[in-house]
Amino acid sequence: MICKVRKAVKGDSKDLANIIVESWKSAYRDIIPEDEIIKFLDKKRRQKQFEKFIEDKEIVLIGFYKESPCGLVFANKDNDEDLENCGSIYSIYLLEECCGKGLATKLMEMVTNILKEYGCNKVCLWVYEENQRAINFYEKCNFIFDGNKKYSHFSNKPIELRYIKQI
Repeated sequence: MICKVRKAVKGDSKDLANIIVESWKSAYRDIIPEDEIIKFLDKKRRQKQFEKFIEDKEIVLIGFYKESPCGLVFANKDNDEDLENCGSIYSIYLLEECCGKGLATKLMEMVTNILKEYGCNKVCLWVYEENQRAINFYEKCNFIFDGNKKYSHFSNKPIELRYIKQI
């Protein structure tokens, strides 16, 4: 099997940190100011974050393409918007060289199934308005922009859009 997804274990934390840091570099290079994005690229700090998420039994999945760790999704059965029975996807990232191989779809399917098992009947996520590649993917996965927008905390205030999917 070329693409494989499984629940992450603590030993995956270093790979997860590498995936998120390298993905941020490519995904947000034209969206977030370089001097601010650099604050989020500390792999040791990210590794500790993922160790804690896994210890706390958060939903953390790792994806492999040809046996190489190159994708992740981080989610929770709760959400920050007080939406009833709605899980949240906080992060879904792939290394740039693994995009378009079907791994993101597998990550999304597995996390959606887990959230459904946890009693969620919908899932939400936020995406930068300028991130058309991600928006196209979410819409392909049947997420719909619900009209909610917010400004990101970065100095240039990129706009984030909320997408929701019924599951």
